[in-house]
Amino acid sequence: MKRVTLKDIAAQAGVSIALVSNYLNRHPSARMTEETREKIDKALNDLNYHCSDIARSLRTGRSYIIGYFTENLRNEVNQNEMIEIYDAAARENYRVIVGFSSNRKNSMENIRTFIARGCDAVIISGSFSQEMVDQLAELPIPTVILNTDLRAAYPGKMLRYDYRTALRSAIDYLKGQGHTGIYYMCGKQMYEDQRYDEFVKNVSEKNVFSIDYGNISFDEWNSFMKAHPDCTAMLHMNDFLALRTIQYAVPVGLSVPDDLSVVGFDNIHAADFSVPTLSTVSRPLALAAQYAVKAVLAELEKKPFELPEILPCEFIRRDSVK
Repeated sequence: MKRVTLKDIAAQAGVSIALVSNYLNRHPSARMTEETREKIDKALNDLNYHCSDIARSLRTGRSYIIGYFTENLRNEVNQNEMIEIYDAAARENYRVIVGFSSNRKNSMENIRTFIARGCDAVIISGSFSQEMVDQLAELPIPTVILNTDLRAAYPGKMLRYDYRTALRSAIDYLKGQGHTGIYYMCGKQMYEDQRYDEFVKNVSEKNVFSIDYGNISFDEWNSFMKAHPDCTAMLHMNDFLALRTIQYAVPVGLSVPDDLSVVGFDNIHAADFSVPTLSTVSRPLALAAQYAVKAVLAELEKKPFELPEILPCEFIRRDSVK
């Protein structure tokens, strides 16, 4: 198979070789109309052109790699966030490498080791305190933080997911349906979380059902329900716990949503396949990825870009609430 050259692409698109080269290398002089960009993109696609990363790096001094680092890659939400960042970077002719750390004590050390692998920029996702954000601000490459802790600030470099508005929407909906016994199941270590704060503010700290992080046994769940016969609606810190509630309701004769309304958090794929389908809260992962990638690339190219501080989440009402 004949190797596709810049000359071939230029001829196919009806433009100069220099313009194609500048476009592929994101050179500041590559000014063109949207119609011309579309012609070049079509030519690249029609000719199945793949740029040599090594050759491009030698020409420009960049790796054309964006790093994605997260605290927890075992979580489906972080996996989906990673995929969205991968797709957003690919649209800009960048590759993505992934790193994660399950040990918060060594997070900064792990992040520094990670970016030493040759990233041009890095996107870091997690729940970070101001102290941690201050350390991340000192990283030597363009950095964007996707944070779930609303108490931290890093203007222009941090995008925060706003859980509060969506959780409040779920609570308001349940109250509007006449529910008075509304409870929230969360891990014992989640007392500084947005969801916990918003629930306590809008319902009561007495209605928090705290468990050891991870899972809950049927006996533990059943004991709680027996001790709280007024419970007609339960919110959960994630969808897995919400699906457990739906599962455990069956053997004790509770119908979801007729006897018990159930709301999860994260909008994992299984939420739309459970019986009944699970009401939940969804983060705008695709939008966050687009903003984050554009922000780090703008900094690399010394171009202005305004990164929004907060992206609202969405309460998705399905069949598990009444």
